Amino acid sequence: MGMKIDFLSISNIEVKTKEAAILQLVDTLDKASYLGDKALFEKNILERERELSTYIGHGIGLPHAQSSGVERPCVVIGKLSQPIRWTTDDEFVQIVFLIAVPENNSNNFHLKVLSKLARLLMHEDFRGKLSELDDTATVALLNKSVKEDN
Repeated sequence: MGMKIDFLSISNIEVKTKEAAILQLVDTLDKASYLGDKALFEKNILERERELSTYIGHGIGLPHAQSSGVERPCVVIGKLSQPIRWTTDDEFVQIVFLIAVPENNSNNFHLKVLSKLARLLMHEDFRGKLSELDDTATVALLNKSVKEDN
């Protein structure tokens, strides 16, 4: 796949809504210089989330968007201090993986990233490790797992 994507992780996020969680993760990407146009990426990712919920089960949300507001591909993992409602069906999320990919990426790169993460997250032992690790160890685990799975 030739995947080159960075990972960031932040823990103990205090938010009450899905939108607030997404906006905080977008802010993290912006501060780390992954976005060229923060407002555009916010608009794109929130529109995408409104089209179809990105709840994937097991308390995990996977919002994602391809956007010309993104300069470099990155996944930011947000670990929430409390679960928040993610869907109208009372599905709650405590870990959010926000995927940001530049619009001009070829070969459906964002879909490959999405499916790779979804496969990893199906494994209970992987999810368990994620919830226990600090931010540095979370990033190391994802870098190792994504490379192994290539």
